[in-house]
Formats: sequence, C-alpha cells, structure tokens
Amino acid sequence: MELNPITSTAALAGAQSYQQPTPAAQQAQADQAASAAAIKAAPARQVSDQVQTSSVALKNLDTVKAIEQMHTKMNQLISGVRETNEQLAKAAEQVSAMQANLNAIIKNYPPFNLDSKDRQDLLMSYASIRQELIKMMVPPPPPPIYEQVQHLWNTTVGQNGQMLASAVPALETSSPDSMVQSAASQLAATTDNLGALSSGVTQALIAP
Repeated sequence: MELNPITSTAALAGAQSYQQPTPAAQQAQADQAASAAAIKAAPARQVSDQVQTSSVALKNLDTVKAIEQMHTKMNQLISGVRETNEQLAKAAEQVSAMQANLNAIIKNYPPFNLDSKDRQDLLMSYASIRQELIKMMVPPPPPPIYEQVQHLWNTTVGQNGQMLASAVPALETSSPDSMVQSAASQLAATTDNLGALSSGVTQALIAP
C-alpha cells in the first residue's frame, strides 16, 4: 500500500511542530495551580482565624467580668465595715464621756456627799448618755466578717445591734461610791471590748 505523499508530509510537519513543555513552563503551570488552590483555601483560613480571635475575646471578656464582680463584692464589704466602725467609734465616744463623769466623782477630794448637787448632776448626765447609747444601733458587719468576730461582738453588742445593758451599768443619783467604782471598771472593760471589736472587724476585711 502506498502512502499519500501529501498526507505523510502533513503528519510529519505536525509531529515536528509539537514540543514537550520546557521545565520553566512546567514550573509556571505548577505555580499557577498552587496560587489557584491558595486563593480557594484563603476564605477557610480567614474564617478559622476569626473564630480563634472571637474565642480569645470572649475569654478576656469573662475575665474582666469576674474581676468586676470581685471588686463589687469587695466594695460591699468595705462599705459594711465602714458603717460598723463608724457606729462603734460613736459608741466608744459615748462610753468615754460616761467614764469621765464617773472619774470626776471617784477622783474628787474630799469625796462628794451622796446628796451633793454636783455629784447628782454628774450621775444624771451619766444616765442621760447611757440612754442614748442603749438606743444606738450598731449595724453588724457583712456575714463573712461577722462570723469571724462574733465572739467579740457578743461581749458588748446584742444580736439586735444595740449595746448590751450589762456593758454600760445603770446608776441612780443615789448610787454609792462602791457602785460608781464598779461601773467605772465595767466601762473600762467595755472600752477595751469596743476597740478589740473594731480592730477585729477591720483585720477580717484586710486579711480574711
């Protein structure tokens, strides 16, 4: 069988015109394919990054909220302790005034007669201050602190927040010097107890 010269020539020319891609061309094609793949993958990475950023932000927000709650609780404790100490300080001032009246009687020389007007005035002033003190309300500190100082609280202040009558003895204008001296000793102990209570409340706040 004879080949058509024209057909053979065309086929030969076509085979000669086709050439294998050069290494540079192959690399360019590979780079193009990689770029296309990267473009397709970019949105997925962006979504992942956004999710991670959002998660970190939420954790930080939770941390800030926790700190705010701690500060709020501490501010409430501080406010309660301040109110308690303010009233304890007022009570201590009243007790000090009562002590001054009794000391004026005890230290007077020569001793007052029981019917001395000056002595009676001092005891009337004592009774008046005592009435104010008994009516005074001392708010207990917040529960976490109150639990730590309850043993001190019960020595001077009742559960209702009022001074215990036994902490500030009652005296009449006709009370003898022996009762006056006994009351003065009790007031000295009350002063110490009020100071210890105030210090205990404050210390419980500083070092719970």
